[in-house]
Amino acid sequence: MQTLLILAVFCAGAYANFGEGGKQAIVNHHNNKWDGSLESSAQGYANTCPTGHSTIPSIGENLYYYWSGSAISNLDQFGGMASAAWESEFQDFGWGSNKFTMSLANTGIGHATQMAWALTDKIGCGIKMCGPDASKGGMNRVAVVCHYKIQGNYLFKTIYNSGATCSACPSGTRCEQSSGLCA
Repeated sequence: MQTLLILAVFCAGAYANFGEGGKQAIVNHHNNKWDGSLESSAQGYANTCPTGHSTIPSIGENLYYYWSGSAISNLDQFGGMASAAWESEFQDFGWGSNKFTMSLANTGIGHATQMAWALTDKIGCGIKMCGPDASKGGMNRVAVVCHYKIQGNYLFKTIYNSGATCSACPSGTRCEQSSGLCA
C-alpha cells in the first residue's frame, strides 16, 4: 500500500509541475483521487503478470515492468519508478500538440498523456512480483498496473486545456492552490 500512496503523490507532483517544462499550465485537470475499485482491478490484472494491456473496457491503463538479476523483496519503490518513467516520456519524446492524434500516439508518450488527461479523476494501481522471467534470461520481473477513469488517449480529443492554472475547473470542483489542480 505504501508503494501505491507514493505513486499517487508522485503523479500529483507531475501534474503540479507540468507548466515548468515548456508546456502551458493545465487549467482544467482534476486532482486524481484514489479509487478502491480501480485498485482492485489493477491489482487483479497485475496478479496475472501481464505482458500486454488488458481488454477492460472504459478504463485507461498504464503498465510498467522492471527486471532484476537479484531477488526483489520490497515493492515500495516501484510505484514511484513507474510514474517517473511515464512522466519522463514528455522529456524523452516531446509533444507538439494538446490534441491526441495518431502521430502523437506513435511518438511513445501514451503513458504520459494518460496521466495528463484532464478529465481523468480517479486512479488505482497494483504491483506484483512476478518472479523469474524466461524471456529475460530468468531475471526477476515486477509488474505495475494503473487503471484510470475517465479513460484518456482518445484520438482527436484535447488532452487538457492550457492557460492560467485552475482557470477552468469543472463544475463541482474548486482550485486547490497548493497543487494548482481542480479538486
